[in-house]
Parts: sequence; C-alpha cells; structure tokens
Amino acid sequence: MNKKGFTLAELLGVIVILSIIGIIAFTGIDRNIKNGRYTSCKTQEKNLIESTKVMVIDYPNVLPTPSSPTEVPVAVLQDGGTIKSQVINGGYIEDNLENPMTEKPYAQSNVKVKITTTNGKDYNYEVIFANEKESCHK
Repeated sequence: MNKKGFTLAELLGVIVILSIIGIIAFTGIDRNIKNGRYTSCKTQEKNLIESTKVMVIDYPNVLPTPSSPTEVPVAVLQDGGTIKSQVINGGYIEDNLENPMTEKPYAQSNVKVKITTTNGKDYNYEVIFANEKESCHK
C-alpha cells in the first residue's frame, strides 16, 4: 500500500526538534536582551556621575567634607531642588531618563549619586540605588 502522509511518530519527532530549537533560540535572545540592559544601565550610571560632576562645577558649595558626604538625588539633577542649603537648577539630565533595568524614570525612584572625599581634594562618585532590583545586574 502506498499511503501519502506522515505517521504520528514522525510528526512528534518534528515537534520535539522544533521545540528544542525554539528553546535554544529563546535562551539566546533572552541573554542578549539582559546583556543589553546591563550595558545600558552601566552607561546610564556613568552619565549620572558625569551630570553630577557638571552640577558640582556650577555649584561647588555642595561638595562634601571628609566627615559629611553629599547625596544628589536624580530628581534634583532633572528638575532642580536644594542640596546643603544650595538651590540647584535642574536640567543636568533629560526629563524622564529611564532605568533600563526597571523601565521606570530614575526621578521617580530613590536613586542618588553619592559624593565622598577623604582629603577634601579628591572626590569619589557612586550611584546609589534604592533596591537591588533597580541596580545594574545581569
């Protein structure tokens, strides 16, 4: 007998093979998306630090002392505010700059740039996230 068509075993074999290929492809795509978000997040951290450095040039009174670090909320970089009794004009970052990890604006979260010094001459800048979910991670 010469019947045309596929047997159930052949169809199941093809479905299994396609499922394996789909899982491998999905895993690779997911990894690339996470790596892209991580890279973008690290770039955003550098941009926040650079924006804070520019703000400090305009407002040197906010620089920390060895005993008193300065924390600059991202909302102040965006919209302005007060730091150490110094009124800061905003505009150092674009409006609604989004965190790639959460896809929410930085200004809506409690993200800050912390400035510290040990000798009053050399300054360290660090981005402080409100929680682990917002920080840059793979």
